Amino acid sequence: MTVLMTMDLPVTKEDVEAVSSALRSHEDPPAGLIVHVATETANGVHVVDIWESKETFEKFNADRLTPAMQQAMIERNIPLAGPPEQTFVEAFDVVRGRQTD
Repeated sequence: MTVLMTMDLPVTKEDVEAVSSALRSHEDPPAGLIVHVATETANGVHVVDIWESKETFEKFNADRLTPAMQQAMIERNIPLAGPPEQTFVEAFDVVRGRQTD
């Protein structure tokens, strides 16, 4: 089942970009990811992803994301807190756009 995952992170845009760079997510996107969007908020960063399934996200989270986030937090001297809360809802009628020329 396709899912929409959201999470709010009390970090900066630069922190998220550092994790993205460490993951090489633009060059090597995770299996099962349909789209990832991050936006700045008054309290940090809001992330919205669409995944083929909750399980594909959980595998990526365990194998790649959590280790990269922990390493970035250590390098940037950000206090290690518990994992961010993620919210999942079923996504339906997902349309993938085409690239324009």
